[in-house]
Amino acid sequence: MTKALAPDKQRGLSIVIPLFPGFNLLDVSGPITLLCGLEEDVTITLTSQNGLAVASQQGVQIVANASFQDDMFCDVLLVPGGTGVKAELGNPPLIQWLRHQGRKARIQCAVCTGSALLAQTGLLDGKSATTNKHQYHWVSELNSHVLWCPVARWVQDEHTFTSSGTAAGLDMTLGLITFLVGEEAARKVAIDAEYLWRNDPDDDPFAPLHIVE
Repeated sequence: MTKALAPDKQRGLSIVIPLFPGFNLLDVSGPITLLCGLEEDVTITLTSQNGLAVASQQGVQIVANASFQDDMFCDVLLVPGGTGVKAELGNPPLIQWLRHQGRKARIQCAVCTGSALLAQTGLLDGKSATTNKHQYHWVSELNSHVLWCPVARWVQDEHTFTSSGTAAGLDMTLGLITFLVGEEAARKVAIDAEYLWRNDPDDDPFAPLHIVE
């Protein structure tokens, strides 16, 4: 992947992450940890429908610092997955907010089943994408206009990134960092976190375990 969208040195890098009941904690905290390891200034905005704290699927509550009513700019929209995704597919305020915010964002990202939410908005139409392989079949049936990839650790299609299951979001985030500021920076972030980066997006050891063909 080539270095393409370096952050504005004056205002840094803006990341917006929507929270909803039952989001996966690692889908949010993992990418935040890696992105905040960059030398560039990074601003994280956690937003929820009403601007209040939201409980993750693990039971830990995270406090939002914005609501869906707030108009905001972001370089990167990052959508987590989690057990709450299926319920949120029928939540018009979230889907409408994602569609609006995703169109404004420079980059759209989804971790795990967060790709189901992006697919529901139409933002993935005509694009290659992947998702959690254990959940692959129902997610891929949501939108036939998406070019679903059954074997992929993560997928980049221009300015859109999607990952396989939860931990794959870390690998995708390092791929995103490579896209933003270069592979050297991504490797430094991985080393600082003492994380062994699976940097081949096509290396997906979990697809065969879930009989994805």
